[in-house]
Amino acid sequence: MKLNKQAKNQIIYFLLAVLWGCLIFYLSSQPDLKSGLPSAWDFILRKLAHLTVFAILAFLLAASFTKKSKPYLLFVILAAIMYAFTDELHQLSVPGRVGSIRDIFIDSFGVGLGIYFFERLHLFKIFRKR
Repeated sequence: MKLNKQAKNQIIYFLLAVLWGCLIFYLSSQPDLKSGLPSAWDFILRKLAHLTVFAILAFLLAASFTKKSKPYLLFVILAAIMYAFTDELHQLSVPGRVGSIRDIFIDSFGVGLGIYFFERLHLFKIFRKR
């Protein structure tokens, strides 16, 4: 079976999303991710990291779907937020880590940003034929 360029791109983006999810899981498995910065700056950096990694996850997931209709966005949003929820549950079992409802909200905001940027970037050639 020969795949067209769009199908190949979708598979690549899906695999990148899976790998990105694995990276999130790996980072959540680390007992201590403190930056060494003063407490307030460390807190800000870690929350920005939450926002960023889930924005990237949502972007990659969205890019792995065809864009013929909008229902895929609901799936991407729900899947990414559910992953954020399970990520926080996972952190409850990691010594030195805690799960946080606040982090789920921050991750969810990141998901929204990822979708926003994906929708805006569809004008580039790589997304134009979706």
